[in-house]
Amino acid sequence: MLTSRDVSSLVIDSLCDLAGEQNAAVACFYFDFAAQKEQSSANVLGALLKQVVRGLEEVPEEIAQAYGKQEKVIGGRGP
Repeated sequence: MLTSRDVSSLVIDSLCDLAGEQNAAVACFYFDFAAQKEQSSANVLGALLKQVVRGLEEVPEEIAQAYGKQEKVIGGRGP
C-alpha cells in the first residue's frame, strides 16, 4: 500500500525524469503540519528558488544582485 508521501515521491521522480529530457526544472516542497512557523511564504519561495538555481551552471546576475542587496540590508540573511 502506498502512502500519500510515496505517491508524491513517485510523481516528483517522474517529473524529474521528464525534465531531464527537456529544458525544464522541477522544484518541490513538502509541507509539514508540525512545522508551520518555519514554513513562511518567504522560506518556501526561498527553498524553491534555491532548488532551481542549484540546477543551473551559474547563478543569474539578477538573483546574485538581489541576494547581495538583501544580505546588506538584513545582515547576512540566507539565500
